[in-house]
Amino acid sequence: MRSKTPSSELPSLAVSLLAAVLAITCSAGTLGPARPVAAVSASGAQAPTAAAPPSSAPAPVASAEPPSADAGVAKPTGLALSRFAAALGALARRERTTHVRIAWLGDSHTAADYLTHAVRRPLQERFGNGGPGFVQLGVEPYRHALLKVGREGKWRREPSSPAGSMKQLDGIFGLGGQRAVPESADARASVELLGKASQGRTRFSLMYRAAAADRLLMTIRGTTQRETAGPKSGRSVGALRHHDIEADAPATLDLGVSAGAAEVFGVLIESTTPGVVLDTLGINGARAATPLAWNDAEWRAALADRDPALVVVAYGTNEAASTLEGTRYQKSLEELVARIRGAAPGADCLLVGPPDMATPSGESAPRAIEFDQIAKATAARVGCAHFSALSAMGGEGSFARWAKEKPPLAARDGVHLGPSGYERLGAALAEQLLATASPAP
Repeated sequence: MRSKTPSSELPSLAVSLLAAVLAITCSAGTLGPARPVAAVSASGAQAPTAAAPPSSAPAPVASAEPPSADAGVAKPTGLALSRFAAALGALARRERTTHVRIAWLGDSHTAADYLTHAVRRPLQERFGNGGPGFVQLGVEPYRHALLKVGREGKWRREPSSPAGSMKQLDGIFGLGGQRAVPESADARASVELLGKASQGRTRFSLMYRAAAADRLLMTIRGTTQRETAGPKSGRSVGALRHHDIEADAPATLDLGVSAGAAEVFGVLIESTTPGVVLDTLGINGARAATPLAWNDAEWRAALADRDPALVVVAYGTNEAASTLEGTRYQKSLEELVARIRGAAPGADCLLVGPPDMATPSGESAPRAIEFDQIAKATAARVGCAHFSALSAMGGEGSFARWAKEKPPLAARDGVHLGPSGYERLGAALAEQLLATASPAP
């Protein structure tokens, strides 16, 4: 291809420090005026809320020793995610023949795939590598830790403002909330698996919508394997088609336009051997209200097809950096959890509060603390587990401390972390999830 963009080399969209990291960034920018709230100290943090089945009242919050400000990460006490833990246990005992999937919805902290891969990697090392999962095609900037994406020719991203919270176009944007439409005959896209991105035989499942004359050509580079994806090929998932092609990993999938202009919603990449798969479903600048603007029936169909064992909801930074009332954030979280349960009633849910944010003076932004507490209270109310990213960082003032580390763990914008910061935060959550799967006696 004439232009291939390594998924880890994206153009800068933020401040100079850690610019390569901040290329995938929230639309929040600088912090807006903060509404005063009662401060919550790190020493007052509580253990994550226990999950309960949708039909029962949330279990009480168990007390536990909170992390100190110097600790940097929370202790691995585990989370109450019984169904997710049972699925991992069955996988470990080789009693499960399907993947254990995690769907992770969020904003730019999610989209860059630093934080999510720091969770994905140890789970796959312990329970088996099920592959990269969901991958967006034809959209830039885009990063996935396990692969390189490339494109050439002209593509149009829809919607043009994917982080919006109002309905756009027909609202059908697939699992990840975006679609790419080829606008030139030479439009091409590719995805190259890196290193141990998948194990053994690997399935690429292209998600698209095609009119009668539309055709897409799927080719495994360097082989004679090719498939033509049309309006009646593959299988249907709602209004979309899924067309599969398999290859031995590592491999590269090339996608070209044979005729017309079919809409491309991404590709699912999984090993044919059962393992853990984490779908990174982040959008720069997104809020909890963003997925609620998508076509309800179509997104539920897309999520139901993934059959996740755990759904992670990680919003709050863009809400906290705006003047949005906390009650609206709470309502969006509740509506989103209800939608998720309608699509995946057998999945556990985990609400992740926003990381710490710093004011120009270096103090924690009061609204970051407030919105973390809203996420915690909402999790208890709807029966989800909760993970406080702010507490895991060390509580109040942790963003400023992380920014002073050598090398810095956080950026000058007061909002985003650097790769090492996301790695540390993700490791803290991964420890909690591993402790959940293997509780101490």
